[in-house]
Amino acid sequence: MNGQRLRRLGRRLGAWLVAAAVVAAAAGIVFVGTPFQGFADSVDAVESDPGVTVTQRGDTYVLEPASVKSATGIVFYPGARVHPDAYLATLAPLAREANVTVVVPKMPLNLAVFGQGTASRYVTDSDVDTWYVGGHSLGGAMACRYAHANPDTVEGLVLFGSYCDRDISGTDLAVLSVTGSADTVLNRDRYEEGLGYLPADATVREFPINHTQFGSYSGQPGDSPSAVSYDAAHEQLADVTLAWLRGQQ
Repeated sequence: MNGQRLRRLGRRLGAWLVAAAVVAAAAGIVFVGTPFQGFADSVDAVESDPGVTVTQRGDTYVLEPASVKSATGIVFYPGARVHPDAYLATLAPLAREANVTVVVPKMPLNLAVFGQGTASRYVTDSDVDTWYVGGHSLGGAMACRYAHANPDTVEGLVLFGSYCDRDISGTDLAVLSVTGSADTVLNRDRYEEGLGYLPADATVREFPINHTQFGSYSGQPGDSPSAVSYDAAHEQLADVTLAWLRGQQ
């Protein structure tokens, strides 16, 4: 009898554990599947900008100069649990002022770690001659992995509030790395270690901005307030990125 009771208890416990695992998995999927959205006014401002053509393909966004064809493109990987629309305001100046096609792709489960090869869908575009890859936070780290695996496919790498965890120091890739002094989300130890993985001529800059100001969203756990506005942060990012891109031409 005791043996039968133990077996019944074991089956019940097993059923409860399976149920708990299912609930936890469902909660996790809901969590990562609910991204930080871009501010509505920032998205509206880009969509109404006469100098930029915005094309939305599902949750993937493509920004193009309104009046000319692009010869240069960048695929920009969003940060973890950040919607692609959060980067439109940051990246629109590249299309408007440098004639760059910008692709901000939707990542599986909103995590670039599951979409490291996403750039391959775009870098074969025959209308664009030169491609870069970049990203914010986790997206930047995964963009670095893509560049590491495909150094002959892309011209360079843009890191916003991010770092490389693969060694690209021996490549000819052009690299721009920008951090924020008010960013308390970035893992500084990983960042410092990652500096040694960059080419010696990498451009490294820091501005007084926080983690969310690399995009246009809020609510990032662990982030700190910044002394500058989102508009000022985006202007600084645009200035340094445009200057860097022009230096590659």
